[in-house]
Amino acid sequence: MSIALIATAASTATGASAAPATGQVVAWGSNYYGQSTPPATTADGVTMVSAGLAHGLALKNGVPIHWGDSSEDKAFVPIDLRRGGVTEVAAGNHQSLAIKNGKVWSWGRYTGPGQVLAPPPETQSGITHVAAGYLHNLALDTDGKVIAWGMGNHGELKVPLEAQSGVDAISAGMYFSVALKDGEVLCWGPNNFGECDVPEEAKSGVTSVSAGASFTVAVKNGRVIGWGNNAYHQLDMPIEVDDHVVAVSAGSQHSLALKDNGEVIAWWHNHSGQSDVPVTAKSGVTAISAGGYFNAVLK
Repeated sequence: MSIALIATAASTATGASAAPATGQVVAWGSNYYGQSTPPATTADGVTMVSAGLAHGLALKNGVPIHWGDSSEDKAFVPIDLRRGGVTEVAAGNHQSLAIKNGKVWSWGRYTGPGQVLAPPPETQSGITHVAAGYLHNLALDTDGKVIAWGMGNHGELKVPLEAQSGVDAISAGMYFSVALKDGEVLCWGPNNFGECDVPEEAKSGVTSVSAGASFTVAVKNGRVIGWGNNAYHQLDMPIEVDDHVVAVSAGSQHSLALKDNGEVIAWWHNHSGQSDVPVTAKSGVTAISAGGYFNAVLK
């Protein structure tokens, strides 16, 4: 299987100035595991959503809700998390992450004690954000330091010095990682497709960034820019994302953008309908997450 055919998760992206919103989950695209059919419990009161390879996570009243692919114990949300108090969730390819009281929790494949995706000691306190990739994860602590763990044969765990303090946002791709620091995109990993060749325009003024399978997209001055693999035209941006964009989220070979009027724009690879935005996602959306071949948004 080629790298372009393996999906990766993207972290939820929200408007840069938006306050935390509460709403319902809307999903579309591939549905072979039911990943585009969120449960009735996500019809209201949801504060966060994350799309993985073939499963989704929502956060409601501090409790994670799982739907879609339930293999490899992905559906078994740890009991302590079901008691509430969770502040963030992230869905990856085979794993799920959550933060409770500053500690990272994980479940799914390779997440048990001593396994490659089990959270390391550095993630047991003081964590503010998490991002789940293909076979590696990222966490961000209160000092803005990026912590990486998992399988790192491609350099995705070699966090550069610049990303060890002051980082504002993180996103994990397939075999690479990106971070946002003072408006500058930082990237590390193999760079086989130029996904870590950060262009000059992405070294300042960036407000949102997301790593796809082997490409990166970012928002600067309300416009989406991108670099890396363009085999599926994922970098051929539609004119609708030239302005008024507040957030972006990259999936496997497609991307989503959220405009300041609550409209979602999707482009390119569409073999499962993931780029056919439904009417319900064309207004009033507050957060977006592009998964493998499906999407989940909060409205």
